[in-house]
Amino acid sequence: MSLALQAQVYKNGTNSEAIHSLTIYPNGDWSSLPIINLGSNNHIEISFDELSHNYQRYGYRIIHCNSDWTRSDMNELEYMDGFPENNIEDYEESVSTFTLYTHYKFSIPNETVKLKLSGNYAVEVFDRDKTDEVLLTACFMVLEDKMTINANVTATTDIDYEQTHQQLSFDLKPVGLTISQPLSDLHVIVQQNHRSDNESRDITPIQIGSDILRYEHNKALIFEGGNEYRRFEITSTKHTSIGVDRLYYFKPFYNAELMASETRLKGYTYDKDQNGRFYIHSSEVENDTIDSDYMLVHFSFPMESPYIDGGIYLNGDLANNQLDANSKMIYSFERKAYEKTLLLKQGAYNYQYLFRPTKGDQASSLRLEGSYWETENEYQIFVYYRPIGERYDRLIGFKQIQTAL
Repeated sequence: MSLALQAQVYKNGTNSEAIHSLTIYPNGDWSSLPIINLGSNNHIEISFDELSHNYQRYGYRIIHCNSDWTRSDMNELEYMDGFPENNIEDYEESVSTFTLYTHYKFSIPNETVKLKLSGNYAVEVFDRDKTDEVLLTACFMVLEDKMTINANVTATTDIDYEQTHQQLSFDLKPVGLTISQPLSDLHVIVQQNHRSDNESRDITPIQIGSDILRYEHNKALIFEGGNEYRRFEITSTKHTSIGVDRLYYFKPFYNAELMASETRLKGYTYDKDQNGRFYIHSSEVENDTIDSDYMLVHFSFPMESPYIDGGIYLNGDLANNQLDANSKMIYSFERKAYEKTLLLKQGAYNYQYLFRPTKGDQASSLRLEGSYWETENEYQIFVYYRPIGERYDRLIGFKQIQTAL
């Protein structure tokens, strides 16, 4: 295995302009993270659309990853039963849509593929005629539940008095497992709203007991409160809905111009959001999966001049929670606004704007969305275990909590 391949970090995303609406759900549940228990009857369902009615011979391969989403040292025989490459055989063509597409889906594990180890997994989808060209990557996790996690989040933090942040504390208690060297053998990762750009990694406990590890008063566990996600709905082709200013058809796509955005720095306002998720749905069809159409969605954030020290990014599952070219907004000097257009399937969407400085990978909500202690957020705690002599990171603990401030 080449060093470049081993150092690759796997992330959700597509490498083809023809592929859209990638979803990765446990047991088809759109509201849950893609994580299942080892040896259970649960499964991960992966689906996507290819924008044509021409059947494509797609295949997939499964890759076991370390806690940092680089490829692990394990080979296929060690982490799975089944063939290393398999075909995607479940597909349906869209019906009565202006945008023609074929919906593909498959589940893992299945009748021919069984997973043997816990940890992180990446799935690569490719054309059977060009197996080296990866068309999309889908990431999920397999858990062996051997850690009790008691967690709490509060607006009282160790760094400021303006109540713009939230701070976590939690205890870990192993179940049926003896961890002799927790400082070196455990790798704890904490995320906010399943974002990776501001996640905290390899956090050190403040207290180590005979059967408990305590994590508190740690700056690595302090996060910007941010703001509730913005929302829009493109569930109808006949009339506008939440967040949409104008609908029109301009061949070959429906178009949805969203309400012009503005900063939200004047104070917190409660809104029930889904913390960045989206839900495919059309109010005018029977089958959301193959009857929903596609729309070009136009985002606009008016601003007199562009930032010179960084850029604005769209964040949420609609952009795979990645800060990249697909999510970066472009400034129009003619219209004096940051703009972005995404081709999206009909549904209800959450998103937010993040500012990322030119020098740095971590983005912030402070300039655009504000940051408030009252904001309802989800926090995910992942506990990986690799004792001396092991060759992979076992995922032995997972906990998701919501703020209840």
